[in-house]
Amino acid sequence: MLLSLLFVMGVCAAGEAANAAGGTVWGTGTAKAGGVEAPAAEQGAKLGTPVISRDRAVEIAREMFPEMLDGKDLDVELSEYMGRTKTWRLNWSGLLDSGRRVEHISVMLDAETGALVNMYCNSATAGDGIGAAVVSREAALQKAEEYAKKFRPAEFARTRPANENYFSLSGMMGTTYAFVWERGENGIPVKGDGIHVGIDVYSGKLANFSVNWHDDAVFPQPGALPEGLEARVLQELGLMLCYQVTEAGSEDPSGVPGASLVYQLNSLELKIDPSSEEALTPEGRKTPIGQYKLFSGLPAPSGGIDGVEPLVSSPSSGRISQADAQKKAEEFFKKLGLEGEVTRNGEGGGNDGIFFYESMNFGLKNDERPTNGVERRSRSVDIDTRTGDVMSYQNSSSYDGRQDMVVPEKTISADAARAKALEMIKLIHPERLETLLEKQRDDIYEYGFNASAMTYNFHFARLVNGVPFLRDGIWVAVDAGGEVVSYDCKWHEVRFPSTAGIITGADAEKAFLENMRLKFAYYYPSEKSDLRRGIFIPELLELPSTESQPALCLVFDENLKGIDAVTGQPLALEFGGLLPWTKDLSAIPAGHWAYNALTVLATSGLLPSDGFDPDGPVSSRDAVRALMSATESSYQSYRQSNGKISYVDVTPKDRDYAVIQAAVRRGVLEDGERFLPDQPVAREELVVWLVRALGYGEIAGMPARIELNAPDADLASEKARNYVAIAYGLGLARGDANGFFRPDDPVTWAELASLVTRATPRLRAVNY
Repeated sequence: MLLSLLFVMGVCAAGEAANAAGGTVWGTGTAKAGGVEAPAAEQGAKLGTPVISRDRAVEIAREMFPEMLDGKDLDVELSEYMGRTKTWRLNWSGLLDSGRRVEHISVMLDAETGALVNMYCNSATAGDGIGAAVVSREAALQKAEEYAKKFRPAEFARTRPANENYFSLSGMMGTTYAFVWERGENGIPVKGDGIHVGIDVYSGKLANFSVNWHDDAVFPQPGALPEGLEARVLQELGLMLCYQVTEAGSEDPSGVPGASLVYQLNSLELKIDPSSEEALTPEGRKTPIGQYKLFSGLPAPSGGIDGVEPLVSSPSSGRISQADAQKKAEEFFKKLGLEGEVTRNGEGGGNDGIFFYESMNFGLKNDERPTNGVERRSRSVDIDTRTGDVMSYQNSSSYDGRQDMVVPEKTISADAARAKALEMIKLIHPERLETLLEKQRDDIYEYGFNASAMTYNFHFARLVNGVPFLRDGIWVAVDAGGEVVSYDCKWHEVRFPSTAGIITGADAEKAFLENMRLKFAYYYPSEKSDLRRGIFIPELLELPSTESQPALCLVFDENLKGIDAVTGQPLALEFGGLLPWTKDLSAIPAGHWAYNALTVLATSGLLPSDGFDPDGPVSSRDAVRALMSATESSYQSYRQSNGKISYVDVTPKDRDYAVIQAAVRRGVLEDGERFLPDQPVAREELVVWLVRALGYGEIAGMPARIELNAPDADLASEKARNYVAIAYGLGLARGDANGFFRPDDPVTWAELASLVTRATPRLRAVNY
């Protein structure tokens, strides 16, 4: 539903060792035998002898987590983490639930201090959450603070809670509360440094812990904020009118998300040097703010009409056949002038925010024999299984005998590379060439492990009604030899409103200056690119030297970056997506009996984006989403299969077709004439689905009656009675305050949250 603050989980540097309860110091000490295998000589030779021995690292880990590691033989490895810290990695994997689930435990310790770097356990509940109510987020926060103070007290004292107004649009029932504390120095946030703690929602135990901390960082003093800089930045960059989609997704059953018109700075991820008032690149290089524009020129909006811009027509089945996809791939390679056998490599799918995609990948067979030091090209194309359109093309190179490979001495010009990119677009998507707006090129080269070693990268944003839609477009990379090495096209079905009735650019600028303020922040510039390839590129030599010292910059609020083009109100933007203004949990009434369970649904992205009533009815589609997400698969990640379902009211174009299809395939739903996806689901119907999902459908279908201890047991239908009885027996289904089950009443959001959160540990133990 809402995007969470992204936290860079990584390495902690040397620092004070944390004290455990009881006075044990986790730091340097004498190694102790304990049945642990001898250290690997190869590791010691490669990384040098650490202060903390292998045996001592095992001892420290067992002192930190005595219950979790009791009786477990650990795999121990010395490694370098993030290129700057030696760590001991201690891992264990085993089977739970009679072999139905794999438990994994990982502990990482700083090899110089013994301090905890990170920890992960995928079964913190360990079965004791079966049927249990979830702990409150407030209680989990208290636990998280205790763990942070226990394991990294010195670092925790220099942090503050990070912005947690926005939650992940994962679509998977979460079993962990996540808390982030951001490092602060001189009253200024340090981007990338902090502590992340995850608490199991059932047991309140530690599920994961991670620290990222540059211990030797020297922070420059901030000085005074430059006055009027916001206005000068606005004058240099200007605002652009663009389309943005809400990360909360679409409530439209068609699955077509609606876009909003937004004014935002004509720039992305802007950092400003306080002294020079120039823009800062991720590498720390200064550049005039005017050169940091996203687009050098913007067209005037053309109006348009409200509606969905049609895409390539898709088959009625919602998915093209493998034969048709292969034909599309063969046609693609012929357009490139390439001949040879086209073979299917596989298929895949995923989601890009609210957009879901599926594709089949085909490659051009290469019969050339490898020659030492000579390049061999490997080409493949992804075909969209819904439309038959080309999604992406990859043209990579490989060698036999890399030590003798020859790096070309000549590189083509940027203009020549751009011409190659445009030729590719004209060849593959000629109909889209006139609806593209080229992003301004910054001429930063990217290294790759191919013969040409470098690529020019071009991005063309999609234009609708003369307005850029930043989520869509075409990306092309051309290497120094003039080869197109990658081509990606994103072109989604979206409802675009017309530009009629929007506020003027002048009014938008006024609203921007009233609401947007620059603030100090520290960040760590990226490391200098590797120049060992032997190619002279002046731009790369201008980059700063490799170092991990922080730089001071000015940034606008990391979320508050847009102005609603209709109302003039400020909007939250993140990663090219539009976020609701209010905090998600504010929709849940404090003191509600299901507050904790509803909080889990909210932070899992499973509550409606608006119009939420905890005591209101739940539709069948929303109930299936929540139930299937609890089986450890995001409802958004289900992919349509070739098998059809019989429901006439759920077509392949329905946004939830894939998850409903999966529920039918797994036997959770019975296939039939109608599913009634937007009608309220009855309490007994939801329980039937749950019991089937748990694998007890065959038992419930037996002719013998199972006793149901509810005053209104006779009101349950004959078909559902045994299912309800099983759910009661498992402690999952419960009656109201008077004990009545009320089988025909519609399920409320509060009841759904309570039932599904109690059932999640059991559902996660089922093998499908």
